[in-house]
Amino acid sequence: MNSAVTIEEATQEFWLATEKHRVCRVVLEGEPLPRLIWPLGIARSSKNHIVVVCWQSLGFTKAGSKAGYRNLQLDNVIGIELLDSHFQKPNDFNPLDGQYKDWVYHI
Repeated sequence: MNSAVTIEEATQEFWLATEKHRVCRVVLEGEPLPRLIWPLGIARSSKNHIVVVCWQSLGFTKAGSKAGYRNLQLDNVIGIELLDSHFQKPNDFNPLDGQYKDWVYHI
């Protein structure tokens, strides 16, 4: 796993993972366990944060939360590992959703 990645490195890694439909293991600052995500794109949120828009299948989350869509702040990502497993674009993924202001890219 890459350690202490820059925002630019993280953006490149997530773009590559999205293009190749590769599942990623990510570590966020301050979290004890990694997350397994399907990176769907990078956008500016309606709250003006740069986020990795993803489907999280496993890993650290709020108690009781299940798999689902997450917006992870890009500047909180401290480690990324592209895994050998692949994902399919979720049928209900909507890049036109109002919570996204500007896309860097999306699937």
